[in-house]
Amino acid sequence: MILEETDKLYLYDSYGDAYLIDKESRDILFTDSFYGGPSCALIDPNNKYAIVAGKHLTLWDCYEGNNKLTKFETEQFCWIERLRLINENTIQILLDPWFQYSAIWELTVSNKSLFKISDFMKYKNLPYTDNIVW
Repeated sequence: MILEETDKLYLYDSYGDAYLIDKESRDILFTDSFYGGPSCALIDPNNKYAIVAGKHLTLWDCYEGNNKLTKFETEQFCWIERLRLINENTIQILLDPWFQYSAIWELTVSNKSLFKISDFMKYKNLPYTDNIVW
């Protein structure tokens, strides 16, 4: 299943493994395994980075021609539910709204700075829904 796609790259999930593929060369730029499978993904519109997330978050970036892979996961930063692009260098990350450490985090891609913006307890004792407003 395709998670995210641009004109040059696509991210897909196959049985819990995420693959980033260069459409032109068909090269696999990275692969990563996710417990429970990936839940969301994002590719920069300029194809400079890609993010795939689930139990952890993996960032692939190719700034200045160097491909780098960075993984983020701690006890309080895991079970990522959603991603949204704020600007070309900033991503907001929503942790599972029913997770005990549910929060909104922000990642600055260029320097790989990750910090918590706020807790997110809006859905804590409510039934599950796909319609999450954050």
